[in-house]
Amino acid sequence: MCFFFEFWCEFQVGPSKGRGPLLAKFAPVGFKKGFGAIGLGRHTKKGFFIINTMLVPMFKVPDLSNCKLKCYVAPDTYRIVQQSFNKRELDDGEDF
Repeated sequence: MCFFFEFWCEFQVGPSKGRGPLLAKFAPVGFKKGFGAIGLGRHTKKGFFIINTMLVPMFKVPDLSNCKLKCYVAPDTYRIVQQSFNKRELDDGEDF
């Protein structure tokens, strides 16, 4: 109980701050935060995983066989260095 009180006081700052962060340790039974992954199927009783093809994302990629552009930048390309500007160079005397 002492640990719970110390944990509670660490995050509780004022009366209007609520109950603190919702962690799996203090959440209701069955609460699972997850990691943002998409469920692509289900597990069986024997431990196998069956993939549902309706849940697999389908990507529509255009045909780029006749395209002149290349997907990578050549290592011998020259580097463009952007200059830094200050207010005096940009100020033309007018306010917006």
